[in-house]
Amino acid sequence: MSLLQACGWRLRGSLDVDMTLPAMQLQFQQASAVLKRELRQSLESAGISLNDDAGLVLVVHSESQGRRVLSVNSSGKVSEYELQYELLFSVRDGQGENLISNQRISQQRDYQFDEAAVLAKGEEERRLFDFMRRMSIQSLMRRLQAVAASKADAAEAPIDAN
Repeated sequence: MSLLQACGWRLRGSLDVDMTLPAMQLQFQQASAVLKRELRQSLESAGISLNDDAGLVLVVHSESQGRRVLSVNSSGKVSEYELQYELLFSVRDGQGENLISNQRISQQRDYQFDEAAVLAKGEEERRLFDFMRRMSIQSLMRRLQAVAASKADAAEAPIDAN
């Protein structure tokens, strides 16, 4: 595997994140068990320890998914759907100050629907929702990385003694 990494190859969906954040507490108001598990794994693989008395609090307010009809064929049957996935979250420090306030991550994907292949199209829809969830987690991780970078910049900034 290290030989593959040396040439720049990376598993699709993997994210190299080097964060210097303190321990983090996770709170979920409305989220699927899959999102909870995948988010925990992503944070832990980024080197962020998770505990209940941490200096940062990541709150997942809601996770939702839906679909809407994009087009119908000449007989009035659905031929294309748009899938939507949305994640709403915030991050605050130990003093309750918002570092990221109510951020929304949205994903949309279209797919062709075929009544003759309902089972296959149902599986395709499930895979698209899984993909959108993973992409949303990666986007959340990039936003946390930006918070880590800004905290590091603030810590390194010289204090003006005037």
